[in-house]
Amino acid sequence: MARRLEQLKIRAHRWVRRKTAWAGMRRVDTRPLPAWNSDEVWMIVVCRNEALRLPFMLQYHFDLGVSRVLLVDNDSTDGTRDLAAADPRIHVWTSKERYKGPLYWQEPLLRRFAVGRWCLVLDADELFVYPQMDRLKLPDLAAELEAEGAAALHSLFIEMFAREPIGQIAYSPGDDLRSAASWFDADGYVQKKYHPVFDGEAPDSIYMGGTRGRVFNEEFGCSKYPFFKYAPELFLRRGLHTIEGAKISKAQGAILHFKYLQDFKEKAFREAARGVYWNASAEYKAYAERFRKEGDFSLWHPGAQQYEGIQQLVALGLMKTGAGGH
Repeated sequence: MARRLEQLKIRAHRWVRRKTAWAGMRRVDTRPLPAWNSDEVWMIVVCRNEALRLPFMLQYHFDLGVSRVLLVDNDSTDGTRDLAAADPRIHVWTSKERYKGPLYWQEPLLRRFAVGRWCLVLDADELFVYPQMDRLKLPDLAAELEAEGAAALHSLFIEMFAREPIGQIAYSPGDDLRSAASWFDADGYVQKKYHPVFDGEAPDSIYMGGTRGRVFNEEFGCSKYPFFKYAPELFLRRGLHTIEGAKISKAQGAILHFKYLQDFKEKAFREAARGVYWNASAEYKAYAERFRKEGDFSLWHPGAQQYEGIQQLVALGLMKTGAGGH
C-alpha cells in the first residue's frame, strides 16, 4: 500500500509540474505546427544561452533525419531564441522561469505533441550517435527498433573534451563540435543495479562514473534514454537517465556531450551563483572553485582516447549492435 501511495504521489506531482511549466511557456514563432507523421522523428530541445553550439547541433540532427524541432528557450540573452526561430523547421517557446528540475519543459511538449511518436530529446550541447548510423537515418532506426519490439534505446553519456585548457578552445558557431573537443574517456563506466519505481518494463542497471566521476571522484549517471516512442504511461526519470514503461532495445547508442568549450568558465561561475541545478548547482560550484584555484585547466589525461567514429565506440564496447544488426 505504501508503494502505491508513493506512485500516486509521484504521478500527481508530475501532473502539477506539467501544468505549471506549460502555463509559463510562451510561443515565439507564429508558424502553424503541422501534423506529426508516423514516419517522422521530431526533436525536443531545451536550452539557455547556447548560440555557440546550437547551429552545428541542429544541422547535425537534421542531417540524421530529424524533420522538425520543438525548442524551449529559457530566457537566453545571447541570441539563441532568434537563431532558432529563424529556421522554419523549428517551433520556439520561451520561459522566464527558473529551472525547476529535469524535463520540466520537455514533458508538457511530449504530452501535447508526441504521443505515439518516436522522438529525440536532447540538450543543445549533445550529439546522438548510434550503430549503423552511416546507413540508417533516424526514421529507419525507429523502424528497426519497432521491429525488435523495443520502444527506447539506451545510450551511454560520453563527455567530450579538448587537449588544451578549456579557456584556450577557439570554437566557432557552425564548426564541427567533434573537432573542437575530440577526446573522451573510454573506461571508468560502472554498472549499478537500478531499482524501479513502478511495475513493468524498466532497466536492469544504470551506468555511473565517466569523466565527471574521474574529475570529482563521485558517482554520476552515465546512462541516458534520448530516443524513444513516447506514451503517457512512460516514467522519464532523472532527466532521461532512466526510463520506465518502455521495452529497451538490446542495442546501445551514445550521447557525445560538448559542455567544455571556451564559454564554460563563465557558465560555471554564473550557474554556481544561480544555484538552480541539482543539489544547489554543486557540480558547477566545484568547477568554479577549480577555476578559482587554477585559473584554467584541461580535462585531458594520458589515458584519454581521441574520437574516431562509431566503429571505434562499438569496438570499445561503448556502443552495441542489437540482435537485428542495428
